[in-house]
Amino acid sequence: MAENIIGAILLFPFIVLFVLLLVFKKIRVTPSKRFGLAVDFTTPFVASAVTVLLHAIWDQWLGVYVIGTVCVIAILFSIIERIKEKEFRTQLVLRKTWRVFFLLVTAAYFLLIISGIILQIIHYAK
Repeated sequence: MAENIIGAILLFPFIVLFVLLLVFKKIRVTPSKRFGLAVDFTTPFVASAVTVLLHAIWDQWLGVYVIGTVCVIAILFSIIERIKEKEFRTQLVLRKTWRVFFLLVTAAYFLLIISGIILQIIHYAK
């Protein structure tokens, strides 16, 4: 039973996003903060789903590249923040990094799902 739940969360991490949106709505979190909080908590699930999909499609663990991507994004936002502002705001940089990372892993998730389906169709067509 627990394996099925963990597998569903890894394969469909957006279930967590929708559940969190409902929970935050029930506990009356303001609508302006509701989606941001749900995205912040969902990001690790989407990142792990991307890592699992990469392993399922190409049979290699490429989680180092996923972690490296978030580090590169943080470095880029740190440089931009340092150039633009006199006072470096760490919390702002980390929030921007985390949200952009969510967008990137979400795009990667959907691209991997589509490419995995296409590769399986090609494999079975042979």
